[in-house]
Amino acid sequence: MPVTESPSISADNQSPCNGSVENCDKEYTNVTFPETHNAHSSLDEGFIVQSANHRLNLSQQWDAGFRAFMLDIHHSKFSNSSENASFCHGSYDIGFHPCAYGSINAIELLSTIHEKMNSTPNDVVTLLLEVYVPYSHISFVLNASGLIEHSHVQTLGQSWPTLQEMVDAEKNLVVFIEGSADSDYPFLHDFTEHGWTTSYGLGKIADMTCDVFRGDSAQPVWHMNNWLSNEQTGLSDYARAPIVNHYDFLINRSIDCWEQHGVRPTFIAVDWWTDGSAVEVSHALNRMDHWSDEVPLLETTDSR
Repeated sequence: MPVTESPSISADNQSPCNGSVENCDKEYTNVTFPETHNAHSSLDEGFIVQSANHRLNLSQQWDAGFRAFMLDIHHSKFSNSSENASFCHGSYDIGFHPCAYGSINAIELLSTIHEKMNSTPNDVVTLLLEVYVPYSHISFVLNASGLIEHSHVQTLGQSWPTLQEMVDAEKNLVVFIEGSADSDYPFLHDFTEHGWTTSYGLGKIADMTCDVFRGDSAQPVWHMNNWLSNEQTGLSDYARAPIVNHYDFLINRSIDCWEQHGVRPTFIAVDWWTDGSAVEVSHALNRMDHWSDEVPLLETTDSR
């Protein structure tokens, strides 16, 4: 019996898409991506502990298998120029510039992502930007880092392409923003128009529900926010991260939310990613076609 090729994966390109060959023919909305919240804000990049959300940096997050990153883009402490735009984490409300607690130049970090994308060209990558600069500055840093040429443009209401279609078109980067859409920047997608999220930064595990917190629940793209805040300080709670990032907790919550909404989580967003199994859970979910399927055991998942 003759061997036939996959219609979307050529014989000379059998590379997996985001962890498996099977993902390649799935629409973007039918894949679960592991995601880091405030991906830039890590202790090893010099962020103070009160501002940090991770121990290890975005490059190491990538190497562990993460392909979606939440980033906060600000003007630097010293300049409002586009070339000095920076990823920082903090509030202007307490009298200090958010970049006072740690910062990474936006072009530098996005260039790292571009280099990583070049090393695994069959992967689709997603950014969700919390925006404190003009959109023109975001366009500038995406262009300067080489990412803008890979930016997918999604028309609201149309079906999303498959991962392989995005890879073949060399448009394998999706950029969402916490801000209104602007026709001058069609590659910046208002995440509340194109999707929705659960609540986040709660103080009690029991309050981590699957309910819609913001955005359009009719859209199939959604973020399952899965981190806690310390009830006394309001800071990201590293002490309980091993609990909520544990394989069993995380996959059970994902399946519960999948059952409630009828669509799998597009993103599983975590803090303190080194304490837990967000990547493995994402791979396990991607082996399931329905929330009622048999759940893969942790030891059967690949870390990348």
